[in-house]
Amino acid sequence: MIYILPTDTCYGIACALDDKKNYEKIYKIKKRSFDKPLAIMVKDFYWLRENTNLTDEQVDFLERYEKPFTILTNSDPVELFLKYGDGDEEHFINKDIYEQVAFRVASQTIDEDLVDKFGPIWLTSANLSGTWESYTFEEIQKDFEYYLEKNIVEVLWGYDLDSNIPASDVLSFVGESLEVEYLRKG
Repeated sequence: MIYILPTDTCYGIACALDDKKNYEKIYKIKKRSFDKPLAIMVKDFYWLRENTNLTDEQVDFLERYEKPFTILTNSDPVELFLKYGDGDEEHFINKDIYEQVAFRVASQTIDEDLVDKFGPIWLTSANLSGTWESYTFEEIQKDFEYYLEKNIVEVLWGYDLDSNIPASDVLSFVGESLEVEYLRKG
């Protein structure tokens, strides 16, 4: 199943990490180029600490970060999963674009519940590529009407979000230091 859910910025569209079929459908639904990677939402900072190449100091920095963020880093478990999958013959269609992985930490109860249910999830903004992010239930219904009617997509939150919240900062660290490089400031 593909889910539309609130994030700490806008509505997001997501599926389970091991759901290759719906992963590809997200690209098709959004009309997104397969050369643009999706982020992964994880439950908490402990997950980042245990499953990425971030140092403890870097994770501590992110825990104190005052704005919504997406951290770009390496993750050996995710990279192995992308490369080899779960043992079946089918691979992610665009597995080679993930030189590093973008991670978001769940910040809404709905997000945490979904990650509890499936483990880490693929996530991107719930809008058609090249259009503004969606903050209202009306926008979601308009953009995804066909997929909602066909029960391909399920909305987990039917209320408007605060459209004044800026997009997340997308950042990475320089090596093992706390020096930050911004790929986007929200």
